[in-house]
Formats: sequence, structure tokens, C-alpha cells
Amino acid sequence: MRLPKPNNKVSIFICLVYFVCNLFSQCIGQQWTSLDSDDGAYNNVSCIAHDTKFSCDCRNTNEYMTLPRLDGYVYQIEISNCKHMYIRAHALENIQGLRTVIFKKVQNLILTKNALSFPIHTSNTPLIVEFKEVKIEIIESHAINGNIGEITFIGCTIESIRPFAFTTLKDHSILFKMDGVRIIDIEPQALKKFTIDQLEIINSEFLSDVPSKVFYELEVLTFLRIQNVTFKKIHTRAFSFNGVKKLSVIGNKVERTESEWITAQIRDRVLIKDNNFGFTSPIAFKAIELSREVAFLERFELQFVNNIVKFHNDPQALVFNDKIQLQVTRLQYDNQFPCKELDKTQPKSPFFRSYSENIYFQTKSNNQSLTLSKIIDVDCKEKSYTVYIVVGIIVLVIIAITIAVIVVMRIARKRRKRMLDVVLPESRTYKETQIVYQIENAGLLKTDL
Repeated sequence: MRLPKPNNKVSIFICLVYFVCNLFSQCIGQQWTSLDSDDGAYNNVSCIAHDTKFSCDCRNTNEYMTLPRLDGYVYQIEISNCKHMYIRAHALENIQGLRTVIFKKVQNLILTKNALSFPIHTSNTPLIVEFKEVKIEIIESHAINGNIGEITFIGCTIESIRPFAFTTLKDHSILFKMDGVRIIDIEPQALKKFTIDQLEIINSEFLSDVPSKVFYELEVLTFLRIQNVTFKKIHTRAFSFNGVKKLSVIGNKVERTESEWITAQIRDRVLIKDNNFGFTSPIAFKAIELSREVAFLERFELQFVNNIVKFHNDPQALVFNDKIQLQVTRLQYDNQFPCKELDKTQPKSPFFRSYSENIYFQTKSNNQSLTLSKIIDVDCKEKSYTVYIVVGIIVLVIIAITIAVIVVMRIARKRRKRMLDVVLPESRTYKETQIVYQIENAGLLKTDL
């Protein structure tokens, strides 16, 4: 069959339409084109340039969005108002001069591996990464790494933090901060092997147990602060630091601490204040040690002020590193003191003996809190029945002897009185007695019958 001869005008028209459509799709493709097959049904968010800032606003659409690959010289990128946001690997690595990345009011954020990876060649200046009012579904392993100077989470919820989520950060980062953050699940070695000036976890909540080595082999050059944080169970060495200059643990509430929950080589000072540590291990604070750098120079003070501890069975003395000068002020044991731990009138434990005026226990009678020294006087007096029996017998013997003495004295008095009644003459006047006496001497009363 012979094909019809093509119409040149029609062909030109078709080519023109194809060219216009292709050009149009390229113009808007950076905003709404579908991703590669591995990204599923996510669409690119629209990113609008303002001078040296990109604003990527999802406008609260219910669509599943992702960040397009952006190029050029940009100082700041802000991703906001997204209900579903997926950040694929190396999404921002081609941007030059980037200084700040901000996620604001984003829901269901997924940070995949190398999502926020910033090689040193992209910017000589360390980046600032901020999350404000963001709900993060998952931070995958190696999701945040590279030349990052500051990471802050403000008012966020994080459902899952995988191992090595924060790794190979800048050799000397400035700040890692969580403020008002709810962490549902965090896995071991989530933060591993980097040095930072300041690390703060404040006003936050861990909704599941904190496993061992979550904060692993970190070095804090200036200040480590854990304040107003609620924990479930903190496992052994969950907070493991190679070095910390100043450590502050204030106003936290813990259901249970296991063994040495925090290990740190301290270079300056430690303040542990106003915490409720729940069920506590006696060696919970033993691994807070003096750094080798200053170990031979001075003894610094660990201030342990107004804290609460509790034990399942009999309370035990807390153990601290003996190279640290310890100051204990109002340590409340949420237990009763076992009187069997006394050596006569003094506690057997040196810790209890040294701080008996600053350690408080519950009384056995009315659940009041009293110092250990007063508890010993109130609840730990000797209560032996033998003592009571001996004391009772002594009292009875004294009473019996007293009664016997009184009876004997009365009997003796009566006998003496009876003897006097026999010997005494009849009552006469003195003159009559003299006359009788003279007559007796003269023998006038004698008669020979």
C-alpha cells in the first residue's frame, strides 16, 4: 500500500507545538515535575529566589513534595509549610556559598542518607542547619554530615533517629542544640565521634529508653547542658563523652538509670541539681572523672544539690570518683533507712556518715523527710525486749526493796514501842517517883511473910 505524501505545513506545526510544550515543561519542571522512579510519587516544591535566598514554600498542600536539585550561589534556603517532605541524597551539594538551611513548619519530613551532606568544597564557612516546629519521620544513617557548624532543633518531634545519623561533622563544630524536642525512638551511636563547642538538650522528652552509646565518643570543648528533660530508662553509658569542660545536669526527671549512665572526662566543673533520678544505680555517677589533662593539677568540685534517688530494695550509698571533691546538699532518698546498716549509732557507709546532715530519708511513721542523723534518733533506737525486761525487773526489785525496808522499819518501830511499854513505870509525878525510890533503897517495902 502506498503511503500518503507528508504535508510539510502539518509537520512544521507539529514540531512547533512540540517545541513550545517542551520549552514550557522545562520552565516549570523545576517546580512541579515528577521525580525519578526511586522517589515515587513525590513532586518538586516550588523554590523562588530572592536575592541570595531560596524560599521553598509548599503552601500546606497535601501532596508529597521533595526538594529539587538547586544550583548556583545561594546564601540561605528555607523550606516551609509542607505536610510531606522528602529530602533525597545530595540535594544541596551543588549550591555554592550556602550558609543557612532552615526547615520551618514541616510535617512528615524524611531525611534520607546524605540528605544534608555538605562537602567542604561547597563552602568554606560552616553551615547552620535549623529545624523549627518540624515533625521528622526519620533521620537515616549519615543523613546529616559534612561542613556543619550548628544544628538546632526547636519545638520538633523526631520519630526515629538511626545509628550514625549525625557523623563526620566539621572538625570543630560550634553548637548542637535540642530545645522542646520529643524523641520517640533513638538508636545507639546516633551521634558519634565529633568535637563540638556546646551541646544542649533542654525542655525535651525521650519517649522510649535511651540505649547505650547514643552520644558516643563526643568531645565538648565548652559546655554540656542537659536541663528539664524527661527520660524513661537511661541505659549504661548512654551519654559517653571523651572530654567535657563544664557539665550541667539540672531539673531532669528520669524513671530509671542503669549503672554508669553518663561517662565524662571533666576539665572544669560539674553541677548536678534539682533532678529526680527515679530508680538509681549506686554507681550512676561513678564514671564522671577528672580529665587526665588536669588530674595532677587540681581537684575540682562536683556539686550534687537537691536531687532525688530511689532504690527497689534497701537504699545504697552513692559512689563517686574518689579524685573529685564532692559537695552534697539535700540529697533525698525516696526510701526508708534500714537500721541494720548502723554500726551502733553510726552508719556503716562512709558516704552516709560524711553527709548524715545533708541526706534525707522517709520516716517509718508519717512519711516525713528527715535528715539521716535525725532518722537514726527517731526510727533506729534500740528496741530489744531483753532491755525492757531487765529494766522492768530492776524497777520491780527497787520497788520490792523499798516496800521491804518500809515494812521492816514499821515492824522495828512497833517492837521498840512494845518494849518501852513494858519497862516504863506507871505514870507518877517526879516527887512520887523519888519517894518510891528512897523507900526501895531503905528496904522498907520488903516484908517477911
